[in-house]
Amino acid sequence: MDLLSVAGLTIAVLDQLWKIGDRTAELVSNFRDFDNDTKVLENKIRDENNRTRALHMLLFEPSSTYGGKSLFEQFDAEVQGQIHIFLEQATGVLGQAYELLCRRDENAASDKEPKATLTVSSPRPGSLTPLSGESSLATIRRLGSFQRLRWSLLDKKRVEVIVRDFSELNGRIHENIKLWCLGTSVGVNLQHLKRLENDHSSRALGFDVDARLQMATRLAQTIPMTLEQNDGLVQQRILDVKEYGDKFGVFTWEGKPVLVEYRSYAPESPVPIELDDRTRDLVDQLANLLHQPKEIVFRTPCCEGWVRQMQQNRVIFMFAIPETVDPTPVSLLKVLSVNDQAPPSLSQRFQLAVKLSRCISQLQLVKWVHESFRSENILFFPTLPNTEEPKGRLDLSEPWVLGFEFSRPETYFSQGLEDICFLRDIYRHPDRQRHPSQPFNKMHDIYALGVVLLEIGLWQEASSLEKSGFSRYPEPHAIKKHIIRHAEKRLGAKMGGGYQSVVLKCLQGSFDVANDTKEDLKLQQAFRAQVVDVLQKAADNI
Repeated sequence: MDLLSVAGLTIAVLDQLWKIGDRTAELVSNFRDFDNDTKVLENKIRDENNRTRALHMLLFEPSSTYGGKSLFEQFDAEVQGQIHIFLEQATGVLGQAYELLCRRDENAASDKEPKATLTVSSPRPGSLTPLSGESSLATIRRLGSFQRLRWSLLDKKRVEVIVRDFSELNGRIHENIKLWCLGTSVGVNLQHLKRLENDHSSRALGFDVDARLQMATRLAQTIPMTLEQNDGLVQQRILDVKEYGDKFGVFTWEGKPVLVEYRSYAPESPVPIELDDRTRDLVDQLANLLHQPKEIVFRTPCCEGWVRQMQQNRVIFMFAIPETVDPTPVSLLKVLSVNDQAPPSLSQRFQLAVKLSRCISQLQLVKWVHESFRSENILFFPTLPNTEEPKGRLDLSEPWVLGFEFSRPETYFSQGLEDICFLRDIYRHPDRQRHPSQPFNKMHDIYALGVVLLEIGLWQEASSLEKSGFSRYPEPHAIKKHIIRHAEKRLGAKMGGGYQSVVLKCLQGSFDVANDTKEDLKLQQAFRAQVVDVLQKAADNI
């Protein structure tokens, strides 16, 4: 199939999908007086239809960015084919709701009235037969009490399930198209990223936020502004930090609580050392990137600035704290180490696993690597006290990921500084322990995620998996084998085979990816399908 025919068929499928959505919403609207839920259902269908129209415009509207061609034409044949297949699937799913409503319409109408039909298997333009004769919508308005009862007790529920499935599929389609927009070769084009940032359809789909963040990543070496706080009052108030562990603390600035994170730049020096220009630029670049607006799925708070403390040879990053929480952070490592409390429910653990896996997926999307992903860098904030819970409650479904002390855009080469710490090595891929010779890549963050997911599944800190805390394991691959052995022997019984399979894939890197692109597109797709989607589906079914 040549590219021109794929484009034409895809346009036809999008048009078909929009028509089905529009007419399904019309049919549902005639039941809106029966209950409030029906109006919500109608609005949901129309919202999804608006997304379909925005996607059509984004993909096929000619743009000077692409020399007068469309964005769809910038993708290779494989990606174009996948988009077409995805949209055909969506058409088939939503078509089930339309056909169900049409059958109910036919049953309510007289035998003499023409029947409305729909062939969802064909994406040909015009295959959606228009409703003819007396408006079929009028027949629904004449429904008797039996039909109304049937809608309330049976048909509405079936339509709701179909629309929910369609919405989930539509969401996956848009996430994959966003991945292709940012993770393929076209994603390196700054003009393309600027179009995603400013185009009305792109903004309607929410593509603009990640495009802006990817541009910030690409332009990280060009610092738009310094976020260093030289205000003497800040320097003074930050001395009153209430510390939570060795890395984090909270102080009050301008009437609001601020989270701080410490980063040492000369930990081995016994005397104060001035911050050199190169390190200062790296700190400012990181602060600016963490300052960029991000979707909540990143699970990273906004960096408000940073302060240098030369006497301690460290800098302090300042982060905003959500207003709806108690500003007393607790790390996942701390929670795992509490032995006198029952572990959280299966549902809570799956929700936490989903949030963390999506965080890694989003970092990959914008070409960012974390490098220090481990449970001590995952924080939770208790809910605010209320009459039912005077002490507040630790919401494990709302993690915040920090610890970006060595993080950078993946295009940078790691400095390869030796960091011998057994507790940190547990989370590091063997290739990144001791004195690493390879640049950090996506698979290394995925490995670290696997260790954290193992901790969540067993509800046990990784260091306790070996009596010596792995201090007797001088060989990096021995640590990995020991961790995998625990996943193979214990995890399935506690979390199920699906969760166990996800963790083993992360630890073993077994995503069956061959001949990947320069942008690791196949790995990103495999990670989403085999990790994120699997965890999400399991979480939804608990």
